Amino acid sequence: MGWKRLSDTEDYELHAPAPSHSNHSTDEVPHSHHPGTEDYSDDRQKLIHQQHVRDVSTTVSQTPSRKPSRLSRPPLGKPTVKRAFHTLHLFAAAISLICLALAITAVANENVSWRLGVDNYQLIVLGFLLGIMNLCLGSVTPTFFLLLEARFGPSTLQNYDGILRNEVFSSGLSPFWRTVLSLVLALPLGLSVAYKTFVGGESTKTVDVFDYLGNTSYYGMFAPPGLQSLGQKTGVSLFSNATLPFAAASSNQNGIEPTLPTEQQAYGFNMLLLNNESAAALDIPQPSYISAVQALLAGGESWNVTSSVKATVARYNHSISQHPKRFKSDFMGLCNAARASSGAYTHMSMINDWSLMLLNHPSPGNQTLQYIGYTPDPGIEHIPECREFLPYAKLFDMSRELCHGTWSITRGTIELLHGYCYGVVPTGLGTQEVILHNSLFLGVWYMPSLVELLGPFATSRNNSQWTHPSMAMSMAAMLWSRITVLHSPMNQTRSFEAPIELAALTFEEAGLIYRGDDKAVYTRPTLKKSYLLYFVLAIQPLLILLILGLCASMFQSTPLDKGFGLVSILSGINRNSLDTLAGAALSGELARSVKLILRPVRENQNDAIEYRVVLPSSEEAPLRNERLRRNVIYY
Repeated sequence: MGWKRLSDTEDYELHAPAPSHSNHSTDEVPHSHHPGTEDYSDDRQKLIHQQHVRDVSTTVSQTPSRKPSRLSRPPLGKPTVKRAFHTLHLFAAAISLICLALAITAVANENVSWRLGVDNYQLIVLGFLLGIMNLCLGSVTPTFFLLLEARFGPSTLQNYDGILRNEVFSSGLSPFWRTVLSLVLALPLGLSVAYKTFVGGESTKTVDVFDYLGNTSYYGMFAPPGLQSLGQKTGVSLFSNATLPFAAASSNQNGIEPTLPTEQQAYGFNMLLLNNESAAALDIPQPSYISAVQALLAGGESWNVTSSVKATVARYNHSISQHPKRFKSDFMGLCNAARASSGAYTHMSMINDWSLMLLNHPSPGNQTLQYIGYTPDPGIEHIPECREFLPYAKLFDMSRELCHGTWSITRGTIELLHGYCYGVVPTGLGTQEVILHNSLFLGVWYMPSLVELLGPFATSRNNSQWTHPSMAMSMAAMLWSRITVLHSPMNQTRSFEAPIELAALTFEEAGLIYRGDDKAVYTRPTLKKSYLLYFVLAIQPLLILLILGLCASMFQSTPLDKGFGLVSILSGINRNSLDTLAGAALSGELARSVKLILRPVRENQNDAIEYRVVLPSSEEAPLRNERLRRNVIYY
């Protein structure tokens, strides 16, 4: 029996030696060929060959199980000391923490989140970073799970195999590890869903209007885009659009009076309730500016613009209680003059025993005083006398004032968010001319709309706290809408009459258009800046740090490390124990659980780790794997 070297390699092949020719009678093979003995000689040769093969096999099987053959190559394994931390694991922890910092920055930093808010880039970036963190977590969990199995688990070969391959349905895997691996696989899916539930936030950035639009905005008495050319330019449709949000907010559709605001409250695109007796219709940005911004915006984005503006303001006059004689004198004088004019003293029956009255200066003339009220209805064909209207008349002073407003512009709307007025009438040539000298004929056009808005306060809501606010809002909207449709710079004409010295006023001098000192804030939809979201993003890095801490503190003596796998098992396996696994070479499946024993051993003056495969019921199966010694090199 001997080893035969193959052609051009260092490997050897085992061959049985040729039979020896001793003088011993039992081993001697005759050289002569006698008749009838040829078959007998062949059989004898085969028996001798088989006997030698069995002898050699027995000799090989009796070689120590972990020692390589004296003719094999030098060992290629790299002995090492078990480390508390591995470079790859520390690198994974560092990468995951960096990704966490970037993810939190992408949400918490206003400028970064605003820039990522375009086309859902923020969601894309967070999904990418979560994916990297999941890869980092996946690089440390197998070692941790293997250590858990070796230290506290049954230490079965099937459990090690399932953990290494990360297969939930691996053959023979215990229910506990099926559950754990399922949770690990479901974790990134759950996190990818969880962080998307924090939608509804926003990020803002103050921008330079000139950088985006090439010029700044003009403000003035404009109708918003889409409402410039409605109807016959009476102003009624503009009045209805301006007051509809206020009417809806102040109505008692459920029979319950809504609470009156305690501070300035904005409604619609330019109406502002200053208090329970005053209201303002603010000038708005130029329609071309609004349209340019709307074309710039993406879905869900908004542009908040803030500027000092002028406004048409209606304030309740208390002279009826403070100076009743003067109030009566002024009223009767104006009423008698208005009765002889068209559209200055107007009555409309509400067919419920009440009528609505409106009194102002005959056109052309001073429109700063507006009397409105409810009187007992004398009939459709009859107009109450001035003295009959006097006890019910409520006076509102009309003027142009300096105010401040903030609008939100989206792709399809413009809305006044909030504002306030200083109570100061702007000085300068012509600033009040649109009210002081104008031909408006308000009663001719607005009575049906006023009845629609104010009618309920004469009957079902006659004690409502919303009566004066509704009247103030109606007066401000009425004058603003009428002046806007008649004299807006968009019309390129001006019909108000002015004294000769003011007849040459331009739109700018009349205060119909002017440059604003606007500041724009660009708002984009992003994820909410929530601590719960930050926790969702931090789950995987926290798990990595927890796992590394546990591995360093609790599993230093466990005879298993990061390199555990096919190579380490083959290197340290006890060859005599492998017969138990016979038949699973292709299927990889065993009929029952098999325990993999891990224990440190001493061989040839070196420390090593031996793996032995035994049945759980075997007497060789210990309850727990043995421990390693610290700072010892294991082969």
